[in-house]
Amino acid sequence: METKNAFPFIIASLLAPALSAQYEIGTGKVSELFNANCASCHGENLMGGQGSSLVDDVWAYGSSDADIARVIANGIPDTAMIPWKTSLSEKQIRSLVIYIREQGQIAAQKELPGDHFKPENGVFKSQEHNFTLTKVGEGEGILWALEFLPDNTMLVTQRDGVLWSFKDGKRSKIEGIPEVWQHGQGGLLEVQKHPNFENNGWIYLGYSENVGGKENGMDAGMTAVVRGRIRNGKWVDEQKIYNAPAELHISAAYHYGTRFVFQDGYLYFAIGDRGRQNQAQDLSRPNGKIHRIFDDGRVPTDNPFASIRDALPTIWSYGHRNPQGLDAHPETGDIWEVEHGPRGGDETNLIQRGLNYGWPVITYGMNYNGTPITDLTEKEGMEQPKHYWNPSIAICGADFYEGDKFPAWKNNFFVTGMASQEMHRLVIEEGKVVSDEVVFKNQGRVRDIYSAPDGHLYVLLIQQSPLVGSIYRLDPLN
Repeated sequence: METKNAFPFIIASLLAPALSAQYEIGTGKVSELFNANCASCHGENLMGGQGSSLVDDVWAYGSSDADIARVIANGIPDTAMIPWKTSLSEKQIRSLVIYIREQGQIAAQKELPGDHFKPENGVFKSQEHNFTLTKVGEGEGILWALEFLPDNTMLVTQRDGVLWSFKDGKRSKIEGIPEVWQHGQGGLLEVQKHPNFENNGWIYLGYSENVGGKENGMDAGMTAVVRGRIRNGKWVDEQKIYNAPAELHISAAYHYGTRFVFQDGYLYFAIGDRGRQNQAQDLSRPNGKIHRIFDDGRVPTDNPFASIRDALPTIWSYGHRNPQGLDAHPETGDIWEVEHGPRGGDETNLIQRGLNYGWPVITYGMNYNGTPITDLTEKEGMEQPKHYWNPSIAICGADFYEGDKFPAWKNNFFVTGMASQEMHRLVIEEGKVVSDEVVFKNQGRVRDIYSAPDGHLYVLLIQQSPLVGSIYRLDPLN
């Protein structure tokens, strides 16, 4: 398809992302300006008019983001598509590409049959397996993370500071856990048992804490990690494993990250950029990083930045926005991460020692209000995602499937989507994502997923009205 018409665009100042607009895909400055200046040729829905459609995924001059940006910048000789590189900045052109991608995905979804993702008599059909969803538990608010103990007890965190135990269909509250700073997206977040739990009994919690820190006169917090044991329904033997000094705490209400991976005696954990995006590139700050410590809290002397002046010695990788999923591949041991992007640009990354994952210097997204963050999607010395979503699915938890109930899913990487209400199945081969399937949709915001010892997959689903978090099990039918 030939792109025949120009994209008039006015200069917009960069604004901070508006949290309330986080899931308003297709709104904001880009759409307003497109409707005012381009809709007469390309149509209000981008499906064409005097000019060609921009959402049918047919491209005469290349289909990549770079190809589309080049057409906008340089135009097409002997057509009405004149060069706009003298009128539009590279950032502005990048934001237009993101908008076109968003609208293309929205149009593609509308073309699907209305019952495409609906279960038939309670049966969900996917490419490899059919299954049902069985409800096995419920909380009283936003359930955030799920863990199984060897006796099939489920531990579930509730963001407002409750640790639940589910056993034999009964729910009980674990008493005495640390006080959390429940501020916006913060609160009680991650829970995982130690790999040698059957011998040592350690359970680890990740949560947001306030230890008296202030930022610009406002209460401030940061991710902390503790471990303890559970005896007779009570949290005991608590040990602080990690926390940041109060002067590094931040007052923003979002982007806490906070996921764990245990491997070879080490604990890897994530901290989001906490709304201070440029600090993700600052090695003297904990936010926007993946960290590595020993599982007792000691700092390894061979960490990549341990000997660099002013760098925090716990940092393993940096340039992350909001890492909300983290797991190790069952066969290779590679650590994979999923990262909640801005408007566009949710990412899947292969995490490696000392590497820079680029945020906010490079990104496949833009600000929630439709203004550009950067024109760069790649830069020397910065890692590319192995997979990304545009528009965003609002990524959260992720887990590799290790069971035997769904044999065709073995070692696949399952990723949750909150705003999209989707569960995705990524197939990874030789360090690359080779396919992405939506396994189910529209059952609620999918917060976390867990490959359990019984061979099933379990998901945490959040219903919005009223706000209820529930645990569901996937039961195979073939």
